[in-house]
Amino acid sequence: MKSLYLTVLSLFVLASCSLAVLAKETVMYKKIDKDGNVVFTDKPIPGSKPITVKTDVNVVSTPKPTFKAPSISQPTEMVDEKEFQYEVLAIDTPKDDEGIRANDGRINVIVAVTPNLRPNHSVQLKMDGNNTGQAQKIPYFNLSDVERGTHQLQAVIIDDDSGEAVQSSDTVSFHALIASRLNQNRRKKR
Repeated sequence: MKSLYLTVLSLFVLASCSLAVLAKETVMYKKIDKDGNVVFTDKPIPGSKPITVKTDVNVVSTPKPTFKAPSISQPTEMVDEKEFQYEVLAIDTPKDDEGIRANDGRINVIVAVTPNLRPNHSVQLKMDGNNTGQAQKIPYFNLSDVERGTHQLQAVIIDDDSGEAVQSSDTVSFHALIASRLNQNRRKKR
């Protein structure tokens, strides 16, 4: 009876260790259709290829802020507005020189800001040197009707009270990859 108990216990421990290893990877399926659209799914579909995705890895890469301890003589709350600087202000998505397939002309932009925006600050996105939409309190922008070609993005922190620019990010270039209207007839003839 004791050997049966030990056998069952060792099988249970072995199964638990196996599940822990399997939990770090997931099999997904990737298919590219005739129009070049990429489809990911958790179930196999005709023409798909299995890919292994590591689920224990953080895939978001934002610049790491450096912590600066406040000086003893000047508490954090009393930092002069003119002296305040965001530790991180950068275009996180798209990456610099990235090509983005956007046949519908829609591009999602994420701005990394650390620390969080102050209550009297907003983020204004500039594309090709011009303001895109209104300044807003959240660092996520959905651009529409973006034309094909290379564009420059920059995030600017605006003081809501004065309307002045407080801080600007570095400029990031991206390439909107949009199918040419001239090539649409070629696809239909095939």
